[in-house]
Amino acid sequence: MKRLHASARSMVFLMMVFAASMAFAQGGYDLLQTGSGASIDLSSLGLGVVPLQGVPIQSSTGSADTIVHRTQNIPSGGGSVPVNVTALLMKSTSPVTFHSQPADVYVTINNSGGTISTSTVPQPDSLSPSTGTGTFRTDGTFDSSLTVNADLIFVKAGTSVGNSGNYLGHQAASAISLSSTNSSWSTTPPPGYPSSTSFPSGGVYPRPVHTAQHPVVPAGPSPSPSPSPSPTRTP
Repeated sequence: MKRLHASARSMVFLMMVFAASMAFAQGGYDLLQTGSGASIDLSSLGLGVVPLQGVPIQSSTGSADTIVHRTQNIPSGGGSVPVNVTALLMKSTSPVTFHSQPADVYVTINNSGGTISTSTVPQPDSLSPSTGTGTFRTDGTFDSSLTVNADLIFVKAGTSVGNSGNYLGHQAASAISLSSTNSSWSTTPPPGYPSSTSFPSGGVYPRPVHTAQHPVVPAGPSPSPSPSPSPTRTP
């Protein structure tokens, strides 16, 4: 085989560098889990500020309770891309009193096109899309801005949100705006980050993103189920 001419070798090298620079640039999904301090203001319903916790959506997405979709490739030199929320599943940390009954509050979005069942993440009300932008830079930092339009579902305390027979009420929540500046991202997944064929990353892995009402961090493995208590033996 003939050796490549120097200029040809240079061209091949540049093509390889270009391909490597594009490796992180694909559209994809961010699997995120809610950190501490999340809440929703339900003062308009007489409930005040209700603390929230994330609920893992399904085993294939690990501990993720929030899935965000980058719908376009990131330009090789950095730039802005549109994003939207594919799924969200959060729950009040303790019951509230709703219509004179103890109730758990769920905050949900299911924009998965059927990939996630509505029995897993229900969304009984029609919602405006939760959209925004992510602006990625080649130095490993990014800014984000997102408007979230979620559903509120009130269920009898201790019952499943997947069964509409448990509902005490539901309605669209007020929109909230989330943003971050100079968050970090990497082309390498964090330890334990889920690998989902339904929601592939595209080679981009954001680090802690939003703060305030909905702080999120990269998802980890699915939580281990609590062990069943050992049966008590009668002497």
